[in-house]
Amino acid sequence: MSGAVDVGDLRKEGYVLKESAILRQYRKRWLVLTRTHLYAFKKDHSYADPTEVVDLRACGTVKSADEITNKAHSFTVQVPDRNFYFACANEKERNEWVAAIGRATTESRRGRSYSEER
Repeated sequence: MSGAVDVGDLRKEGYVLKESAILRQYRKRWLVLTRTHLYAFKKDHSYADPTEVVDLRACGTVKSADEITNKAHSFTVQVPDRNFYFACANEKERNEWVAAIGRATTESRRGRSYSEER
């Protein structure tokens, strides 16, 4: 996958566990959220060559997924062609990711950031 992140557009970043698409194993990934995309990288503060790119303009739902994954502090990001599953170290971290992705999804659909409205 190609593409580089515009570091001036970062909303949130940090380590999470991400479920792989094929083997369904959780792997540690550096997750980077921008206004329009969610990126997963193998290394922290690495902003080129993501392993996954989620277009938030297509995001239908972002929510807690503990009962779906049987994994504590997990959440899902649902897009038309796939459900992405992530797990955090604790509930606070999970809630922060869900809220941040939810805000970015709303922003990406509106086409401008909240800061531009002030």
